[in-house]
Amino acid sequence: MPRIPEITERDQVPEDQRQHYDSIKASRNKIGAPYLYLLHCPDLAARTAHLVAYSLFASDFPREQMELVICTLAREVDCVFEWAAHAGKARNAGVREEAIAAIRDGKAPEGLTDEEAPFVRYVQELLRPPHRITEPTFQAVRNRLGDARVAELTGIIGSYVALACTLNAFDVQSPEGSPVLPT
Repeated sequence: MPRIPEITERDQVPEDQRQHYDSIKASRNKIGAPYLYLLHCPDLAARTAHLVAYSLFASDFPREQMELVICTLAREVDCVFEWAAHAGKARNAGVREEAIAAIRDGKAPEGLTDEEAPFVRYVQELLRPPHRITEPTFQAVRNRLGDARVAELTGIIGSYVALACTLNAFDVQSPEGSPVLPT
């Protein structure tokens, strides 16, 4: 069970902040995790939803690379819910099964292609101490993406790390039957 109650109904949100509930539901057709928990602070929930909506709905960032990165950060912060939500999306976006397995099993960047490895290293270096991306890794990603896209990539990583922190803090587990992230 998650550590705090889920907010599943509009009337659980203070009346003067229900527009935040409405905007999240309208953008996603439902209220799901992590918004079920973030709605305890409706304005924060709405701002988080707006930021994440950029990568979900507005960005034309290549889905294969985005899902590779999200799976990597889910593994790095051991977010079981985020892994469950994105492992299948990664497959559907064209991420190789071997790459997903290498990330899941903590072996990546071993077993990755020259195209995949820099993106995985970028996330790993950012999220592991000392939390700095080495110059070779940064330049490899920058050379592939350019300045605007590397900024976008970094923002996407940050927004999904925020989601992972929320999900982990409230001990939100993956839905039954979802892809499992080994501990």
